[in-house]
Amino acid sequence: MKMKKFMAVLAAAAMLSAVPVTGCGSTIDPSKSAATLDGKEIQMGVANFMAQFQAAQTDFYFLSYYGEDMWNSDSGDGSTMTDSVKESVMDTLEEYYLMDAHAADYGVELTEEEKTAITQAASQFLADNTKQACEKMGATQETVEEMLRLYKIQAKMEEAIHKEIDTNVTDEECAQKTFSYVRFDKTSKPETDSDTQTDDDTEAQADTQTDDAETEIDNKPAAEAFLASAADDFEAAAKEGEYSVLKCSYGAGDLKEEDNTTSMNVEVLKAADKLKDGEMAKDLIEAENSYYIIRMDSTDDKEAAETKKESILNERKSEKYAEVLEAYKKDADWKINESEWKKVNFDELYTQKAEQTTTDDSTGTDDGTGATDAADGTDTAADGADAADGTDTAADGADGADTAADGADAADGTDTAADGADAADDAGDTADSADGKNADNAGSDN
Repeated sequence: MKMKKFMAVLAAAAMLSAVPVTGCGSTIDPSKSAATLDGKEIQMGVANFMAQFQAAQTDFYFLSYYGEDMWNSDSGDGSTMTDSVKESVMDTLEEYYLMDAHAADYGVELTEEEKTAITQAASQFLADNTKQACEKMGATQETVEEMLRLYKIQAKMEEAIHKEIDTNVTDEECAQKTFSYVRFDKTSKPETDSDTQTDDDTEAQADTQTDDAETEIDNKPAAEAFLASAADDFEAAAKEGEYSVLKCSYGAGDLKEEDNTTSMNVEVLKAADKLKDGEMAKDLIEAENSYYIIRMDSTDDKEAAETKKESILNERKSEKYAEVLEAYKKDADWKINESEWKKVNFDELYTQKAEQTTTDDSTGTDDGTGATDAADGTDTAADGADAADGTDTAADGADGADTAADGADAADGTDTAADGADAADDAGDTADSADGKNADNAGSDN
């Protein structure tokens, strides 16, 4: 998850009350300079809090998968997860403070209502987390407020910058065709009964199993059989054979390899482009390591075209924001204070604070660590941080750990640049299924 996502989580009321942590104290001097922007100091207090907050989220989501040594493990490129997170934090700090420095360019400023909501949200965050956790994170009223202030300024700047794009998208640009397909791997490994064999069976059949494992099954006959049976009823044949029917939407520009924005092989797209509505290709379409059986569903898919239009607009927004940000970076003098920044580490792991039960549904309980349990089911003051602009709060959709950040991003009524960039390419490929990403049909099972 990107740094922007983690920052959004803090702005979501449900996450503020649902993600308390425990940890130990920090030796970071918050008054020291973590970086400078055109001579203005960015304090370690804010930088360290951003880093520790992201580390806490990472611990919650990934510790069970990667183990306690995940922060020091090589990511494969010679760097560690610690390096990656700290680099992400510094990139975010540079972006946020640049947007803050240029807020006047777009007439962006916080309203008194937004300032009040930020103060309340910061107070609630401190109340919802243990004293030890806050000390470890370097979380104070001042640092949490500053982080939320930066987040809000960046969101409002992004919204203002997005308004500068050309919103005209021609029918030709967004026109989409959609076809259904069933994909077969050209070859597959044979199934074995190793999971159900006894030790004696396994020993007696070891040589045979070794030979079988080295033998691949040719799935062309199965693909041809499905092709013949699907001529009358594509879906019925797929159901009968227990094969997955997937869909792909594409535009005229996707027929060129260098311009293809879908995950589908261009040769398959070209074959589909020769078909009429409801027409099925008479032959197997061979591409790379797969066979495809395809049927054109619509040569003018209005719904897919609308999705593609949104994708194009999102891409323009992302590109415009990136263009403005890059121009700001080019004219700015950003320097990282490496001697201080290297002191930040994530050696002490964060754990989620156990939720306390209550005897009164309307009140929370004190767990004895100085953190108020937010199990009362009511919205916290942090709701105001996103609600101040008159839109729905992020808390409504923030219960799921993976989707909480998305809800917080949406609460402002805008998408972040980083999220828009990722979504732009995929949004237009409605129901587009990657070559090998979805359920594959190897002849015996889908």
